[in-house]
Amino acid sequence: MKKVVLALLISSSPIIVGNALAQTSVPEASSGEDSSQEVKALPETIIVTGSRLRQAELISAAPVTILNRTDIDATGAQSIGELLRELPVASPSTSESGGRGNDGSATVALRGLSAVNTLVLLNGRRILSSNAGGTVDLNGIPFEAVKRVEVLQNGASAIYGTDAVAGVVNIIMRRDFDGLMFKAGTGVSSRGDLPMIDLSATFGQYNGRSGFVFNASFRKSDGNRIADRPVSLDPDWRNVGGRNFRDSAPLSTAFLGLDPTDPSRALIIRDGVSRADSLDDFRDYSFPATGTPISVGNDGVNYFEFESSASEISTLNLWFSAHHQITDDIKGFVETSFNNRKSLGYFAPDYFIFSNNVIVSENNDFNTFGVDLASARTLLEVERNGTPRKKDVDSRLYRIVAGLEGELGSDWNWEVSGNYQTLDLNNDGGRTLERSRLQRAAGDSDICRATAGCLPIDLFGATGSVTDGMINSITADRFTRINSSLLSLVGNISGRLLTLPAGDLNVSVGSEYREEDFSEVRDNAPDKRIPSPPFEPTTRKVSEIYAEVGIPILRGVPLIYSLDIDAAVRYSDYNDFGTTTNPQAQIKWRPYSDLLFRGSWSSAFRAPNFTEANTTQQRSFRPVNDPCATANFANFPGCNNRISEVNTSTPIVTGGNPDLKPETAISITAGFVLTPESIPNFTFTTDFYQIEKSDIIGVADPEYIVEQNASGLSYAAAVLRSPVNNSITDIISVRENLLTLELRGVDVGLEYTVPEQSWGKLNLRTDITYLDSYKQSPAPDVAPEERTGTYTTAIGTLAKWRSSGRATWSLEQWMVSYGYRYVDGVVNEASLLVNGEHLNADSYVQHDILASYYLPDSDMKLTVGIENVTDEMPPFLEGNYFNGFDNLSFSSRGRFFFGRIQVNF
Repeated sequence: MKKVVLALLISSSPIIVGNALAQTSVPEASSGEDSSQEVKALPETIIVTGSRLRQAELISAAPVTILNRTDIDATGAQSIGELLRELPVASPSTSESGGRGNDGSATVALRGLSAVNTLVLLNGRRILSSNAGGTVDLNGIPFEAVKRVEVLQNGASAIYGTDAVAGVVNIIMRRDFDGLMFKAGTGVSSRGDLPMIDLSATFGQYNGRSGFVFNASFRKSDGNRIADRPVSLDPDWRNVGGRNFRDSAPLSTAFLGLDPTDPSRALIIRDGVSRADSLDDFRDYSFPATGTPISVGNDGVNYFEFESSASEISTLNLWFSAHHQITDDIKGFVETSFNNRKSLGYFAPDYFIFSNNVIVSENNDFNTFGVDLASARTLLEVERNGTPRKKDVDSRLYRIVAGLEGELGSDWNWEVSGNYQTLDLNNDGGRTLERSRLQRAAGDSDICRATAGCLPIDLFGATGSVTDGMINSITADRFTRINSSLLSLVGNISGRLLTLPAGDLNVSVGSEYREEDFSEVRDNAPDKRIPSPPFEPTTRKVSEIYAEVGIPILRGVPLIYSLDIDAAVRYSDYNDFGTTTNPQAQIKWRPYSDLLFRGSWSSAFRAPNFTEANTTQQRSFRPVNDPCATANFANFPGCNNRISEVNTSTPIVTGGNPDLKPETAISITAGFVLTPESIPNFTFTTDFYQIEKSDIIGVADPEYIVEQNASGLSYAAAVLRSPVNNSITDIISVRENLLTLELRGVDVGLEYTVPEQSWGKLNLRTDITYLDSYKQSPAPDVAPEERTGTYTTAIGTLAKWRSSGRATWSLEQWMVSYGYRYVDGVVNEASLLVNGEHLNADSYVQHDILASYYLPDSDMKLTVGIENVTDEMPPFLEGNYFNGFDNLSFSSRGRFFFGRIQVNF
């Protein structure tokens, strides 16, 4: 309690950045039909994301991209996740094609770093993470209540604290809205699937001293299967020169040991045979290896036919904000919101393969062959009884913010506020296989019957022979329950400290106190292979103080129209890992009014999230190139002179580490902004960026672990193999502060609005990002490897070039907008080697078009559009068993038609 009081006493000031922005409205172009609804004000000074100091211009020392409501509407986006695809610097998670039972959430990652390195703010304040991984679900933000989105492309821990390593996404909500607005929209893909409906209502009033905004919105979209798109029809890629990545478990049972003359011969129940009682009821089982002609059949299961690409998603958002001028110098404000996200995605039916060593006993009731048999099968019956593997998520996020802000004289502003949020998330995983139960059911039937809950299983019949009772006896419920909360108390004060010859010296000081609670309860059956006891860490408590100063150095001397320096520092004290101090310095120099040179240096950090500190082991799956599964297996001593069966879904067993330190980073930017007075409405920007990260939390790259293990060099105990076919059964690794990363590149932006003519007004904008270098070490004490221009399973697509742009034409009631998005081709380092080289993935270009017409008599706007006009599919990635493409950079939705109506009152 003392820390809470101290946090409030040390500080004051209104510049929790987004809140001040929401109050002071950055000037923005607006369409005629919306201008009457949003109350505009052009302040003498403003706050820009990345600083807590008021300034007289939008252009800051670090690159910030601002998308106002007009920009947002021109994109046709219907969520923050969709909107951020407009920016080449961002790699948003595409929830429409997340693949493999995705949970319907959308995140954003800047600069090619993972999403946990991007801080997401709502009106300048932290948002509670929406999952155990420490990321924010952008679908939880009511899209129609958004006024503006600001993206800071620079580290900013000195201003905002943890997580602001790659940058900050600050979402500014409508505040001074007067009127009533209804919106409704619908859409469908050109294939007739993925239908979407979107409904929202926004109501607000503003009278100069008081105002409120209420928004209610609902969005629903259906899902589809991975195999519903041509890029991901089947993971057997032999027809394009690739590998067979199907799962080796057939739909009917395959056995080893049936043929007395060749016990290693794998046989499978013939098509059309309802019950196999003799060798005549079987044929040879076929699971073709790399290089086998496509004409050779494949008994492996095509799991793309069962797994979700897009989940079924429904989202309900409620938003309310209000402010009231209590006295001439003090204003009170409140924000409340509720988000309920429900999503349903499916995995392939459970299965077991030969390497799982499931032995059907000679004493099993259904075994008429009198010998023990190794078995493999996909349990398609789980589709029949309605308990398939799935991710059925119900998430509820509650948020309330309240505070006071005011002025002290004419030079100082203050604010105190409280922010409390809670998350209740339930994930129903259906019922999945417990191998120990399966082995009992397949074993001696008398022993099985003597065990409570065990039923002997029939694996000698065609698909359907496994009854619901048998399925229930070998499976267990899977679920995850997450409860978390965030309490934040903030106070700061800012204003003019003194006046120098070159201008005002402004300062901002403040403090923040946070408490974060987290608990995770998972299913934990007594015979679960990897136990998962409840994870309930102690409350994380954070006390922080921060300060920022803006110093005007020179004005109006030769070659110095203006020269300013900003500096900031933040001290953070965490009860669970210690303290950290992060400084920042920035410079802005105008040799003349049209040209600004700018640069920044900042220190950033990311505190370990609760999952990373969780000591409970968990199993995940990903494809791994196993040297022992190639024709050259004999050259690798770790293969023990045995070729391995390809494992399309290699288990990775990981666990957290309570002794983790924060990740640290140094960020540098340098560039210029050209706004020539002779060409009004023209802006050209170029910025160099560089980030060096240390103590990155993670595990050694599984590819590297397997390679070193097979070569007999290291990680001898980290790779476990099946005694049956030598395939990998587990890769063991725990999280540590292992790795280093260095990246650098250049951002270029160009925008020009043609002066209004008789034929209308035209705005042109393009943004280009060039990634010059991205080096990351694959394991401790290993030199960083260059990843630029590659795709890897661990990192994703690191294209050298990314670009997006938009041309928007308007005339009276008409508006037409065209947008494009380009991602350069990459080397697919997850692919097989052809002539000693990895395969290439093609470049990607997407074209979107939108048109709207405003009816002034009824104050109505009609909008129609096509996203991905040419139906471009994502670049194919041989070796990506998730869905055949990079779902973090691309969507497989394809051509999508949409229409919307907006009515104002």
